[in-house]
Amino acid sequence: MNTSNIVEPVVQRRRLWTLHGRLGRAEYIVYSLGAVVLVCLAMILVGLFALLAGGAGRMVYGIVTVFLIYCLLPVFFTMLTVRRAHDFNCGGWLALFLLVPVINLAFWFIPGTRGENRYGAAPQMPSNGMKLVAILLPTLMIGGFLATGVNLADGQARSIVEPANSLKPYQP
Repeated sequence: MNTSNIVEPVVQRRRLWTLHGRLGRAEYIVYSLGAVVLVCLAMILVGLFALLAGGAGRMVYGIVTVFLIYCLLPVFFTMLTVRRAHDFNCGGWLALFLLVPVINLAFWFIPGTRGENRYGAAPQMPSNGMKLVAILLPTLMIGGFLATGVNLADGQARSIVEPANSLKPYQP
């Protein structure tokens, strides 16, 4: 049997840290919300370390928090959003809409260009698992927010749970 004619399938790795190419809606939602969840988990772990380490731990917690929230996440979100804008055949400058609070959600809903566009071939179809996670993550995050008991009906963030009537210290 001649094995020289056998062609091995090419497996493309998903590259997250690039500005080139396109990114579909499901991947955009999963990667962006997944990054938020991972950063929150990392901050919880570093916070636990800070409790155990004392004063030095607080400094480490501050450094890690600043790095994750103000350095890593904005760069990662910008890269994802540039690639998402490429999916609907627009330039990466559209990623500046990340700075506009509600308009940035449009990247979740604008469909991508079918087939190839000037930024490359169409992204691979997301797997059923990716689609499921793209539906579950926003649902869980919104449900978690609503479960905290915040009432935004009148435009002000107030807790539904009222504080105790007396702030006097307990004296037996």
